[in-house]
Amino acid sequence: MIRVRHRETGEPLLEVAGDSLAGAELPQAVLLYADLRGADLRGANLRGADLCQADLREAMLDSANLAGADITLANLAGASFRNAILADARLQAVTLDLAGPARTDFRGAELTRVNLKNSNLSASSFADAEMRRIDLTHVNLSGSDLGGANLTEANLSFSNLRGADLRYAMLVGALFNRVDLENAVLRHADLTFAVLNGATLAGADLSSALLSQTVIARCPDFARVRGLETLELLNQCSIDLATVRPGLDTLSDELLEGMGLEPGEIAALRAGDQAVSG
Repeated sequence: MIRVRHRETGEPLLEVAGDSLAGAELPQAVLLYADLRGADLRGANLRGADLCQADLREAMLDSANLAGADITLANLAGASFRNAILADARLQAVTLDLAGPARTDFRGAELTRVNLKNSNLSASSFADAEMRRIDLTHVNLSGSDLGGANLTEANLSFSNLRGADLRYAMLVGALFNRVDLENAVLRHADLTFAVLNGATLAGADLSSALLSQTVIARCPDFARVRGLETLELLNQCSIDLATVRPGLDTLSDELLEGMGLEPGEIAALRAGDQAVSG
């Protein structure tokens, strides 16, 4: 018999026959404040379950079904959700009581329309995960691996992606308002229709990234991006003067034309810059 207890009071919350929770049928289960640290929940059916404020540190939830579950304020440090189904789940403000890296594993998981805002997911892995329309606002994703993830129409605004790996990520229509992308790797990422507004880009690697009708505004350190000479500019993009002016002496005419400026506008900007510096 497996007995799940309240993490603070020790009160029993759930009893399951057998010696493991792996593959257990627990749809709509109420596991508020549950102590599930290190639990084996691989392949379990937790669809619509209430796991708010649960302790899931080091828990194994690979291939589990957590669609529509509420995991708000839970501690997910070291937990594994590989290939799990989390579509429409709520994971707001998770792992906030941990000062260090969360190291949560979401590789290959289904995270469509998931709410992860205000969370600590630093040094976590989302490689090859489905993350369409996910809410990742105000999230610490520093040092995380999002390589190959589908982040179409994702909202990453106000988040920390410093040093994150986004190579080959699908970022079509993604929002990057006031995002910290310093030293992030976006090699071969697809930024079609993406909006980078007020993003920190110093040291970010955009080698061979795909830009098409992409908007870059109020990003004064754009000239410090690595790999600008290899950008794939398929359709004209949009870039503002607040982004161009600080790096005008290093940004090429070819790049600026591909980003939407006319040759005459570029010449006028360079002439004005020379006049001011003279």
